[in-house]
Amino acid sequence: MKSVKSEELSFKSARVRWTTFFTIVVVSIVSILCVIVFFFALRYETRSSYAGLNQMADRIATRIGRAPLITLERILRNYAENPDLFTAENEYMQFLSTSGESILQLGGRLLSVIPLKEGFANGMVVDYSDRESEYRLLTRSLTSLAGQSVVFMRVGKPVSELSNIMRNLLWALLSLVLLTAAISWIIGLALAGYVLNPFKESYQRLQRFTADASHELKTPLSIIRLGLDMLGEKELDPEVSSKIGMIDTATRNMQNLVNQLIKMARIQSSQEIKAKAEPVNIKRLLEDIALSYRPLSDPRGIEIEIECEDNLVSTVMIEPLTTSLGNLLENAVKFSYDGSRVVLKSFLNDGYLYIQVIDNGPGIELVEHEKIFERFYKSERSHNSTGSGMGLAIARELVGTMKGEINLVSEPDKGSTFEIKLRAG
Repeated sequence: MKSVKSEELSFKSARVRWTTFFTIVVVSIVSILCVIVFFFALRYETRSSYAGLNQMADRIATRIGRAPLITLERILRNYAENPDLFTAENEYMQFLSTSGESILQLGGRLLSVIPLKEGFANGMVVDYSDRESEYRLLTRSLTSLAGQSVVFMRVGKPVSELSNIMRNLLWALLSLVLLTAAISWIIGLALAGYVLNPFKESYQRLQRFTADASHELKTPLSIIRLGLDMLGEKELDPEVSSKIGMIDTATRNMQNLVNQLIKMARIQSSQEIKAKAEPVNIKRLLEDIALSYRPLSDPRGIEIEIECEDNLVSTVMIEPLTTSLGNLLENAVKFSYDGSRVVLKSFLNDGYLYIQVIDNGPGIELVEHEKIFERFYKSERSHNSTGSGMGLAIARELVGTMKGEINLVSEPDKGSTFEIKLRAG
């Protein structure tokens, strides 16, 4: 289903689209920079963590010195009575024999099974408060004076310290991205308005020119019609009468076009229709509109049917809605096949009032769904019609003044459904 907006709403939609595009670009750039900052910060903190564990291991190794295994075990047993000589708060230390037997363990109890080899690893440790935490551990081999490995030392610190730092940094970066998005949206709206304003002013000048030119044409066309009517009352040569009839038909079409242009200019200018919304029985409204177009449909045997609940009442702007539906119905009757039917259908759904004009005509190509709502546009199937190409454009603008939209469903040789969607009151 193709949704069509009024030209004023199209400007607003374009402004929102450009603002959204600008915001996405800026936020994407800032987000990429934040990811880079977070990556380097994580790398720096990880390296700092490794360096801290190495310093801790160096400190303990210096205190112990390079002694034989028997001497080293005696030193460790003596130090076990005063663990603060080795560890500070949130530090873990363990000494293991070369066979993997634990000699001394301070700062908690290691739960994870870690291979007995030099290097970094992560493991779960239960501290003296029975809290289970993830630690980053460094295993290092201590050698004797002869250079033989006599014991393995394992030191560690909680990963939570690093996690807290990175979590705070992550929240700070996310806050920066959100703040950037808000500021970019505000700036984008201002920039989009600044860029689109010249186009809007040019469009408004064109509207004023159209209105002025239409008003100027209205008077001479009325004079021409008056003269033609006076000539029609006289007895003239058949050939002359035929020429006058052709001029009269062309003049009537021109008058209709001028009236349509004036109406369009009024809708789009500051003199927009300021009708008040009031409760209306929708079925009666549709019946009145259908009745006014019987002279157009009856000669061709086209039946106009109403499908609507008898008690369907909604608050609408009667004048613009009537004009919009009239233009849609006239368009449907004009392009329907003789002896077919046109349906006016209305219903409520999810807080919206839907009014549909359904015909069994030749249908509309998908590429023309948007174009047929442009002023003066005529599809290949309607070039021989007497219309001005303004009816659907006026309907679109009038629906826009009611804060609604027109939807179109149509395929070649399957008819068309024009649907007006309004907020139900």
